[in-house]
Amino acid sequence: MAVIYAFGDSVTYGAWDVEKSGWATRLRVFLDEKQQKDPSLYYLLYNLGIPGETTEGLVKRFDHETQARRRGDEEVIFIFAFGANDNAYLVSKERFRISKEEYISNLNTVITKARVISPKILILNITPVIDEANALPRNDKVRSNKYVTEYNEALEIFAKEKDVTLVDVYSVFMKAGYESLFDEDGLHPNTEGHQLIFKAVKSVVEKMLSK
Repeated sequence: MAVIYAFGDSVTYGAWDVEKSGWATRLRVFLDEKQQKDPSLYYLLYNLGIPGETTEGLVKRFDHETQARRRGDEEVIFIFAFGANDNAYLVSKERFRISKEEYISNLNTVITKARVISPKILILNITPVIDEANALPRNDKVRSNKYVTEYNEALEIFAKEKDVTLVDVYSVFMKAGYESLFDEDGLHPNTEGHQLIFKAVKSVVEKMLSK
């Protein structure tokens, strides 16, 4: 038995993927199909994505989200996909919603707790955005690939220091021509974008399940 906790924001939730409700849902369907073909397998995937959430919210809810679902004897895989809301620049306050230092500190807090439960942890970095669509404030927030890159660089250093698997979805998008992988807001991946995230995560999860 394996239980997968997929923590994240609106992208993990599946926003804008009208075809299959996002990469995490696609991963669940994939595991359900494996289970159907082989009754000896048993998987549970909890989509714990909350639109608009930052790592600050993750820290607040991590304990009760996991405790409510733990059975005690199952294999556990943790997936964390945060940053797109942390690195939103608040124009009226002239600061990021969650600073880069706080972002890393919050992830460190949660990963330290997750590691007590399981060593199988993976983090997704932040997907790019369409700069032109996000240059003007929307709900007081401005987003930019410059900000995404800064947070992703800090995340890469952190992942190496903590020996945590990093899934580089940013590079996957850039190599695929990221401009066509978003819906009209230039922030949330479309169906094709979610499919690319799913494929990148699936390959890592499959390796973890085989160990």
